[in-house]
Amino acid sequence: MRDIRGDLQDRANRVSEQISATQGQFDKVLKQLKLEHQVKLEELKSDLEAVRMVMKTEDRLGVIAPIKQSELRAPQLSQQAHSQQATSDSLVRKVSALR
Repeated sequence: MRDIRGDLQDRANRVSEQISATQGQFDKVLKQLKLEHQVKLEELKSDLEAVRMVMKTEDRLGVIAPIKQSELRAPQLSQQAHSQQATSDSLVRKVSALR
């Protein structure tokens, strides 16, 4: 019977090299994914801060020009709600366009 230990050692070495190469590729892809994740997270944080600033501005403008109770009527309330919804929709579109 022939001694196959040398052949088995060669195979083990090749498999070990393949494992090392695959681990290197995995590490490279993982690093790239983490970088992409970090960039996307920073973009989203920036978008969130922009939305918060706009909301603060709208809140300040609402405080500066409050509507008197006597001026409120049902049609105006409906129109104001529709206007606010349109503003919100416009803001969402603008933020989406920034991405």
